[in-house]
Amino acid sequence: MAGKRLKHLLLFFLSASEIVGAADESVMDTDKPAEYREDDYEKLGQLGTYWYGTVYKVREKKTGKIYVLKRLGPSKHEYAENEVRALQQLGHRNIVKMIANNIEARSEDGPVHIVLEYMPCDLKYAALNHPEIKEKTREILYQILEGVAHIHSKKLAHNDKNLENILIDPAMAVKICDFGLCREGEGKEFFLGMSMDGYRRDISSVGCIMAHLYLGGDFSRYLYTDFFTIHGLELLLQTKREGGVLPDNSLGTLYKEMEEVVSVNGMDLFLKLLVSKRTGGYTTAAKILEHPFFAEGREEDLPFWQRMPLKFKQQLCASQNQEVFLFLMQGL
Repeated sequence: MAGKRLKHLLLFFLSASEIVGAADESVMDTDKPAEYREDDYEKLGQLGTYWYGTVYKVREKKTGKIYVLKRLGPSKHEYAENEVRALQQLGHRNIVKMIANNIEARSEDGPVHIVLEYMPCDLKYAALNHPEIKEKTREILYQILEGVAHIHSKKLAHNDKNLENILIDPAMAVKICDFGLCREGEGKEFFLGMSMDGYRRDISSVGCIMAHLYLGGDFSRYLYTDFFTIHGLELLLQTKREGGVLPDNSLGTLYKEMEEVVSVNGMDLFLKLLVSKRTGGYTTAAKILEHPFFAEGREEDLPFWQRMPLKFKQQLCASQNQEVFLFLMQGL
């Protein structure tokens, strides 16, 4: 098992061999973004096409440094302007750095180009292809929240936080990207069945990211159901506090599955990220960083019984093999 883990980690590092240390490489000496000039960069390949435009991997000819180039068409100027405006105000190790742009120099109907520091992959790809990063979930969440706290300190909200907008490198350094929907934090949005400001939406989104990292792709089947709302979660908590039986629906199952894979402190954090202020939910990212969950060890250090998947545990409890049951209960 240890050999397999080592192999996966080595593959992760090798897949990014060109850019090991790229987070350090791709930082300019000045804090002020340069004006983008097409002749300054060599395109190395297309990284993807998205609703807002096309993303390329590029090399700066003068320095040889690797960056990302986003090209946004004329119809996406508002999105591009939001991103540039936000990144001009932000400067933090957990937020992607803007290197250059042509927002001022472009023609009225021309594309916007934004050059950003390069990271090997997003968190969605890493979680799907490198399950060993689950052991670093606590560290990853902490870095995300540090970035969110910095964004909120500027009176801004990201408003589009998900696994694809979180970048990660082999050293487990995390950076938040894609600020095209960034707005003033006090603006109201409808999210998870409730109207909330941008600050709360960002915080609730971190709760969803936490569930994705611990449950994997299984979490998606809960997220897009009528049961997964803030109000539904608060009713579930009230039922549990009053000693009632958890509902036999997707939300009740989600609660049980999360309870099985995180510590008591982890479950407390998960719920406080999602529920509203009136039921004890967090309202500031900076405060979340003080939660005792982040002072614990890894989930790998929890008793074996608590780390065992719920379905397997249920099968084991129904088993007639008492010796196997006792053996596993001892965590051996």
